[in-house]
Amino acid sequence: MIHWLRRQSSKPRALVFVDYEYWFYSYKTRFGLKPDPVAWREQLEAKYDIADILVFADFSSPGLSDELNKIREITNTIIETSDDFHRNRKDMTDFVMLDYIYQNVDKQKKIKNYILFTGDGHFQSVVKYLKQQKHKDVILYGIEDSFSKRLMACATESVMLPMSSENYYAYARYIIDNLAKCVDNSAIIPTIKSTSEVVAQRNSLPAEQIRATIFWMMDKGYIYQKMQRVSFNKSVKVVALNWEKLIEEHLWDAEKGKAI
Repeated sequence: MIHWLRRQSSKPRALVFVDYEYWFYSYKTRFGLKPDPVAWREQLEAKYDIADILVFADFSSPGLSDELNKIREITNTIIETSDDFHRNRKDMTDFVMLDYIYQNVDKQKKIKNYILFTGDGHFQSVVKYLKQQKHKDVILYGIEDSFSKRLMACATESVMLPMSSENYYAYARYIIDNLAKCVDNSAIIPTIKSTSEVVAQRNSLPAEQIRATIFWMMDKGYIYQKMQRVSFNKSVKVVALNWEKLIEEHLWDAEKGKAI
């Protein structure tokens, strides 16, 4: 299990609330995917100093209990919402999550950013409360085709998941061209963090989406990680291009020396 230690940070402090039932079932039924909470937390940490991540679900439901090991890698704050006395268990999860949000906004007054992973329109009131009464920034994460438009309109910022394949391939071209330039320059250390930040800055794109694309490219086998020596007794993990795979998938033009 990973233990997340509090540290000094210049990043804005954020508290995160996740409706894991919504994430799990929306991904499963609409896209045939499973959540990757570890990669998601890494994306958040590129921008925020995370105070805590609170995850809510009825983990007695089929499939959800198998997710617990993944969730424990990002947080110890897991709230079981099962209640045999209520017909609609999903409403129970919403109710419990809302209660925790209202409690924490008074307990942790110094936290400016609230990140909510939910697409349910029931959360409009709490989003408006956080913004208008408590003067917080509210960042929403939701799933495509199951994200209330009215809820999105209330938030400071909204992020739609999963990213479309078109976005992944478009962003992948920027990443490929950037990593290709690193091959002959030993002074560049292309870690996941530095690559996502450089590509995002150069192309005016969100760093968290570039980071997500890097993980997607690793899953596809387009890039991989390896150790690179940076000094006599120190090596770091960097990302590198799988040239054969890129050429095979028609993502790299060897003659022109650029991404397709």
